[in-house]
Amino acid sequence: MNESTIILNAKGVEKRFTQGDASIEVLDGVDLSLAAGERVAIVGRSGSGKSSLLHVLAGLDDVNRGQITLAEEPMAPASNDARTALRRKHMGFVYQHHHLLPEFSALENVALPLRLNGASQPIAEQQSQELLSRIGLGDRLQHLPSELSGGERQRVAVARALIHQPKLVLADEPTGNLDTASAAELMALMVELSESKAVAFLVVTHDPSMLYQFDRVLTLVDGKLQAISAHDDA
Repeated sequence: MNESTIILNAKGVEKRFTQGDASIEVLDGVDLSLAAGERVAIVGRSGSGKSSLLHVLAGLDDVNRGQITLAEEPMAPASNDARTALRRKHMGFVYQHHHLLPEFSALENVALPLRLNGASQPIAEQQSQELLSRIGLGDRLQHLPSELSGGERQRVAVARALIHQPKLVLADEPTGNLDTASAAELMALMVELSESKAVAFLVVTHDPSMLYQFDRVLTLVDGKLQAISAHDDA
């Protein structure tokens, strides 16, 4: 981990939702920094706002107050187009549900970020094939998402987030649909990329068996992040 290089920096982030006449405070002055190559897990009860935090940090949702920078460029506040450009350049995102394009094969889904960033089709497909083979899907390249199991679809989604070697990956329960062996393989891949390519990972997880492989473990309580030990009960 290169502590001198801050990839993600959030200061005083607030997010609230309105339901009828009620205002629900989800994030209440969140501060968070991630350095290059750092792995940080976020745990906590369902409904505490963990997914909302990831969406705000990715620029998928607006903040009510606060500043977010990605690779020293402003994410919040910034225009939607600027946020999209930042995500495409620097970030990978793994949703709790895979969000694969149903009409695209596994290979095409993974190659898409490379194609959007200007890579030629042969290069994008070659790199995508190599990564999919590495995570055990080399024989499923041409299958549509509907032809894959839930675990296979999630592995394709993770590969799509990693294919362009982003500086930061945000992941919402990336191993939630995987068996123990597949989850361990994906975690090993994340560890390798963080150490060899200085990719930072911010991962929401309910899997306590993964926590020892993170540099920090945080929990979201009453809209604020708190540090806990990786050995505490998540």
